[in-house]
Order: sequence, then structure tokens, then C-alpha cells
Amino acid sequence: MKKITLERLLYKNYLKTSLVSIFLIELFLVFFYFIIHKNMINKSSEFLLNNVENSISLIIGNHSEIIKEEPIKSQPLDHILKYFIKMKLPYDAKLLIVDSRGEMLYIDENLKELLNIPTDKLNILNHQNLKIVNYFKEIMKEKNRNKIVLNEKNYLLFSRKIHINSLYVVAFIEEDNIINKINDLQKYNDKLAYMVISSVLIFYIMFFFYLSFKAKEFVDKINAPLLNIVEVTKNLGIKKDIKNLESCGIFEIDRLSTNFNNMMVELDTRTNKLVLEETKRVYQEKLANTDPLTGAYNRRYLNEFSFEYLKIVKRENKDLSLLLLDLDDFKKINDTFGHEIGDMVIKKVVEISKNSIRESDLIIRFGGDEFIILLPNTNIQSARVVANKIINKINEYNQNDKFHFSVSIGSAHYQINDDSIDNIILRADESLYEAKKIGKNCVV
Repeated sequence: MKKITLERLLYKNYLKTSLVSIFLIELFLVFFYFIIHKNMINKSSEFLLNNVENSISLIIGNHSEIIKEEPIKSQPLDHILKYFIKMKLPYDAKLLIVDSRGEMLYIDENLKELLNIPTDKLNILNHQNLKIVNYFKEIMKEKNRNKIVLNEKNYLLFSRKIHINSLYVVAFIEEDNIINKINDLQKYNDKLAYMVISSVLIFYIMFFFYLSFKAKEFVDKINAPLLNIVEVTKNLGIKKDIKNLESCGIFEIDRLSTNFNNMMVELDTRTNKLVLEETKRVYQEKLANTDPLTGAYNRRYLNEFSFEYLKIVKRENKDLSLLLLDLDDFKKINDTFGHEIGDMVIKKVVEISKNSIRESDLIIRFGGDEFIILLPNTNIQSARVVANKIINKINEYNQNDKFHFSVSIGSAHYQINDDSIDNIILRADESLYEAKKIGKNCVV
């Protein structure tokens, strides 16, 4: 399983979640803008067309009302036509007036070319283009026709019937004249859309850097106290002067820090208690296993150690040698100089012996003036070298001291038939007897 630091995990997830959220929000806003933009263009087109239609209807209606107010007899056809011809229609509208039979009473010159009409006196219903004929038939039936294509251009039709004289006033407006306004609006909105998208992208990039900075700041705020906890746990039990974890302002981490501080206090208390108890135990064990006068091990420890160690010697076929030391004429020293001097001599023997052997070797006070030295991984020849080294050091010491003493040493080594340490001690005791017999202060 691939491992990742908490800092990287928090930073990655926080940044990813925030960026995705902002991206979705901005995507929705852009999408919403384009929906509104499209709907606004459509509504604007619809509104503008309705407005044009209403404006033209209103203009024609107003002129119709003026005609109604004049006496009928004083209204010759030419006079009526002048009212409509003089009308100012929006978007460069081109005017065509026909009667109920389809006879053209007036046609704009430009419109004449568009409709391909050679003369003013043509009946529109007799036009060679059946599509135009059908358009005007529907107009005379007062059906609204909105659009017609002339010379590959779209024209919007706005018609109204003048009931007094049964005239039909038809206005032709080129669609581009109206749509251009809408196209201008659409171009403006397109530019605005590009600006919005560019602004969103710039904002998103700027927000990314800002969010990255804030995410790093947020992650550091969480990660720093956690790293402190990690650092403290790493040094726990190694350093004694560990400072308490400080508050960082985050409830859960502060609670963890408080619990950890309490745990350190409790751990320190329990550790001190355990150290004290272990010190007492070691001290008691040392008292039980050592000789109080010399500090050497006693017979109790010899029995416990040798029982386990002989198993290893047997199993791995290792060497084990034993030296049995005995102070020569020790009773005479006590009787002559007193027991205090006798104790000093015993302690000196142990001191010289310790300086002559390895740290892995053991000195045991076996009796009042008898000592055993156990030499693991040592053959009998090397053991006798150690014994002679001890005797020589004692002789050197005697040259500078008024209280002279000597030791006799018997040596023995482990044999395959030995069941316990007592077998080796027995053979060493026999060697010691021989050393005493041949004159003392020697090794056998």
C-alpha cells in the first residue's frame, strides 16, 4: 500500500474539493448566463417585431381616423391616398395600397422592382407569381401573413384594412432593417459573453493560487501540532526534558495534546515508580546473591547460575574451567593481626582476582577463606595461566605491604560426564590439596 503524508493528503483533498466546487458553481453561472442570453435575444426579437407591428398599425389607424372625421363627399380617392402616402413608417417601410378587387392604387417605386410589376395599373391578383397572388388573397381575407421572400431577401408584411373605402394598406419592411438592431444587440451580448468567460477564467486562475495558499496555510495549521506530537513521541523515553504540547486552537488536536500531556505525566510517574521498584528489586537480589564483605557472588548464585549454564555447555560442547582459591594460613593471620586485618586480606584477594580476569568471568566466595573463579569458554591450560597471574600479582602486592599473604589454587575443567558443578569443584579441591601439599602459593 502506497503511503502518503497527512500534510499531502489534507492539501490534496482540500484543494481538489474546493476547486471542483468552484468549477461547478462557475460552470452553472456560465451556463445560466448563456440560457438567459439566448432567451433575451429571442424575447428581444419577439418584442421588437410586435412593437413594429403595433407601431405601423397605430400609424395607419390614426390616419384612418383622420379620414373618418372629414365629410364623405369631400373625400375623393386621390385625397385619401395622399394621407397614406405621406405616412412616415419606421424601418424604411415600402407601401402598397390595393382595393378589394386587387387593383393597385399606389405602389412604392422600389417595391415595384421587387414585385416585378411593370405598371401602376396592374391588378395584384393577376400577378404572374402565384405565391404573391396567394399572399394578397390571404391579406384580403384579413389573414395575417408575416413574411415574404423577394430577391432572396426576407420582407416582413404588415397589413391593415381601411373599412370606409375597403382599401388594404400593406407595408413591406426588409427584415434586415429590423434584425440589424437585434444583431447589434446579439454582437454586444456575445462580446459580453466572451468578457464573462475570460473574467471567469482569470478569476478561476487567481482563485486557484489563492486557494492553494489558503489550503497550505490550513494544512500547516493542522499538520504542525500533529508533527509536534510525532516528534514528542519519537523522543519519549529518550529525552527527559520534554516540553508540554501547546494549544493550537483546533479543538480536536488540542484535546489530543491535553490527553498526551496527561499521559506523559502519568507515564513519568509510573516510570519513576517502576525505576524505584526495580532498583529495590536489584538491590535485594544483589543482597541475596552477593557476599556483603567482598561483593563477590555467593554459593546461592553459584548454584542457580551453574545449573542453567551447564546445560549450554553440554548442548554446545563448550569449554568451562574452574579455579578454587584458598588463603594460606589464614587462621594464623586472624590470630596474629585480628579479624579486621583478616577481612582486609580477603577483600584484597577478591580485588586482585577481579583485576586478573575478564568481565565475563565470575568470582564466588565459596567459604570463609575459599573462592571459586568460573572461567567460561576457557580450557584448563588457559585457566592455569590466569591462576599464576593471580599468584604473581599477590606476590607483587606483598613487596609493598607489611601484611603478607598467599593463596594456593586448584584447577579443574568440565568433563562430559559431569552432572553438576559439584563434580568440577570436587576435582578442583583435589588439585588444591596437592598444591597445599607441595608447599602452598602455587597452582595445581
